[in-house]
Amino acid sequence: MTVLQILAVVLATLVGFVVLLLLLLRFALPWWLSRKIAAMADLPQTGIAARITLVPNVQTWQQPGTAGQVDALLAAGFDEVGRFSVPEMPTMQLWAGVHPQDGVAAAVYDHGKMPVFFDLVRVYADYATCTVTTNPIHDPDNVPQGSACIADPAMTAAAAQDILRAQPLAGTVLPMDAENFGPIFIELYARSIDHILSKNMPDADKMRRVGARVSEATGTPVPELDDKQMQWAIEMERGNRLSALQEAIIDRFLQSGQVDAREWERVRDRVVVVHDLLSREDAADLARMAADWDASGPVAESVLSQMLSPIDTFEHIAVLLPETQRLRLLGEVDHPLYSQLYVANV
Repeated sequence: MTVLQILAVVLATLVGFVVLLLLLLRFALPWWLSRKIAAMADLPQTGIAARITLVPNVQTWQQPGTAGQVDALLAAGFDEVGRFSVPEMPTMQLWAGVHPQDGVAAAVYDHGKMPVFFDLVRVYADYATCTVTTNPIHDPDNVPQGSACIADPAMTAAAAQDILRAQPLAGTVLPMDAENFGPIFIELYARSIDHILSKNMPDADKMRRVGARVSEATGTPVPELDDKQMQWAIEMERGNRLSALQEAIIDRFLQSGQVDAREWERVRDRVVVVHDLLSREDAADLARMAADWDASGPVAESVLSQMLSPIDTFEHIAVLLPETQRLRLLGEVDHPLYSQLYVANV
C-alpha cells in the first residue's frame, strides 16, 4: 500500500505520512485489489512513485476539513510556504508551512479519498526526522532508522506543536524555511520510500493489515479475496515494488557520479539492476540477457540448484558464460540496498 506527502509534514510525513501515503495512495489501494480496489476506492491504477516533484497549485481543497487545519497551523505561528500538487500521486494536494522560530515544517494533506491530516516535522542535518502526525494509517514499520514519529489522529495543531517541542534533540537541527522546503521535502520522500522499498516484500498478512487500516480511515469496506486472488495481488505488489526499487537504485547511482551524462545516455536503455530482492530465477535470466539462450540453459539450471542468493546466482552464471556473452559491470550502490548495475556490450 502506498501514499506520499510534503513539508515538515512532508519531511516527517515522508517518514510517517509519506510512507503511509505511499502505502495508501500508491501501494495500498492501486495494486492491492487492482480492479476490485480501484473500483472500490475509485482510484486510478498507478504504480509506486519512487521519486516525486512539487508543483504550485491553487485548486479548491477536496476535503471539507482542510481549510480548518491550515488555519489552525497559521494560528500556531506557522508561515505559509505554498500549496502544491504531486503529479506522481493523483488527487494529492498539500499545504506547506514553516515555523520561523522553531525551524520546523508543517504539511496538511488534502487527498480525494483520504481524510485530511497534517504533519509537523523537525529535520536534522543528517536528514533524520522527528515527526508528529495525525496520519490515520501510520505504520511504525515505515519510519526509517534514526527517525521518530508520534501519531495520533485526534491531535490538534496546538497539541502536536507542544508534543514536538517537548521531544529531546537527536542532533543538529536543519532549520526549514520557504527556500529549502522543496528540495528537503523531495529528498526526505526519497529516503522514506527507499526505506520502504528496501525491505522484504509484504505477505498476505501484511497486506490485510494495511488494508484494514485504510478501510478504517476511509470507511470503505475491504474486499474479500480468496487464496488465488490474494496471491495474484501479492505478485502485483511485488512487480510494483521492484519497478519502483529499480528507479530508486538508478537515481542513487546517477547521484553517485560513477557515470557521466554522455555515457549514461548511451547505455541507459541496456542497463539491468541486480539485487537480493529479485528472485533467483529473475537474476538468472538477467545474467543470460546477452548469452546464447539455449546454450546457457544448463549453466543456469546448475547454478540455480545451488540455492544461492540472487546476486550470487547472477555472478556464478556470469563467470561460466563466454566472456563475449557477459554483461559489463557499470557500477554499484549501497542505497536503497546493495545493488549492481550491468550493461550489455553492444
